[in-house]
Amino acid sequence: MNEHAHDELLEELAEEYAPELLTLETQDGGELTLEVLSQLSYGGAEYLVGAEYTEEESESTALYFFEVKEEALYPVEDEELLDTLLEIFTILNEDDGEE
Repeated sequence: MNEHAHDELLEELAEEYAPELLTLETQDGGELTLEVLSQLSYGGAEYLVGAEYTEEESESTALYFFEVKEEALYPVEDEELLDTLLEIFTILNEDDGEE
């Protein structure tokens, strides 16, 4: 494999495995960068699941759930709905990391 082809392959792999990031403005005017982990459909609505993005791996990460409406994100605040979405997310992702 020549050097140019090797560089193209590395670039393609980097794009394929790069996390999908989303930067949101917080209520206090700061920024929060989330890695998009999943999109869920439940009860006729669409939801986005994200975790705060850091360069380093972390054992515990807070999850953020947003309802997607007309190209906008709205934080899910209903505790019962949050529990249901977390359960769905957990079931859909329980095989991740298992080989």
